[in-house]
Amino acid sequence: MATIQEVAKYAGVSVGSVSRYLNGHKLRPDNTKKIEEAIHALDYKENFFAKGLKSNETHSIGLLMNNMQSNFSASLVARIDDVLEKEGYTILLSNYRDDPNRIEQKIAFFKSRAVDGLIIVGAEQSWPQLECLKNCDIPVISIITPLDYSQTDSIIVDNRASTEKVISRMLSLSHERIGVIVAPQTDYVARERFLGILDAFETQNKLLSESNIYYGDYSKDSGKRGMAYLLSQEVSAVFVCNYNMSLGALQTIHEKQLVIGKDISFASYDYFDASDIFYPKLTVIKQPIKEIGTLAVERLLEKIRNKNQLQGQIFTLKNDVLWRDSIIKNPTKSE
Repeated sequence: MATIQEVAKYAGVSVGSVSRYLNGHKLRPDNTKKIEEAIHALDYKENFFAKGLKSNETHSIGLLMNNMQSNFSASLVARIDDVLEKEGYTILLSNYRDDPNRIEQKIAFFKSRAVDGLIIVGAEQSWPQLECLKNCDIPVISIITPLDYSQTDSIIVDNRASTEKVISRMLSLSHERIGVIVAPQTDYVARERFLGILDAFETQNKLLSESNIYYGDYSKDSGKRGMAYLLSQEVSAVFVCNYNMSLGALQTIHEKQLVIGKDISFASYDYFDASDIFYPKLTVIKQPIKEIGTLAVERLLEKIRNKNQLQGQIFTLKNDVLWRDSIIKNPTKSE
């Protein structure tokens, strides 16, 4: 790999001139041309890590995910990377795979790489492993879950309010036996979505029977099992609280040869492209992934520019409910 000294020698200019060029300073046109030709001829690549040690900036961001295999995570990573690239930053990507014990190790790794900031997705406030973020010397953004640290920003969505809207619509269409497939109530997001379900019933002075609740584990298989169980309870409408479980629930509906929007009403949380090719199209809650990613980068860069002195804030973005014909009036109820 060529060095800055070799570039200067090839171009016939001083090392200082090359350094000023690389830092965006305007040089005499003839020197600029010589340096550019030398960089091209020698295939010079600037050592951003070494440069960062001197300037305290490496133009790299750590992105720590819970699960990189989900539809949400993949879309979020792509958005964050796109926005960072336009700002001249790169990402170092890692995940902790539902294991909070790996978080301290991952954060230490990012710090050893001198990242300028950290975005962490899906971490739970109750995890003691996150104590290391309390006095973190680099800016931190939490996505999906709020972290109550003085200089940490949190970007969340209105899980509770958007879920309440869907269940309220089902109740208004005379569905008294609504089945729900919910995720483990150990997670902030899962609790918020379940609270939205309960809010809808409470607002309309109705009671959600415990027998119409199935506790899944985020997996497709638990969605299949949950749907089979709820059908045995003779529910007329079903709401599923996450993407993978909804796929399993839809598989069970297909295997039972039931027609959505006729034999049963159906809605789920998390938009996926295939929901548009179902007939009828599926009612889904769509998270503003592009807006989440953009805001996370904008806030992180602002905190970097302000030397991590900005007070932490919580930003709540609104989900979009895509209303389709998969929810109909309960056909067993007369006008």
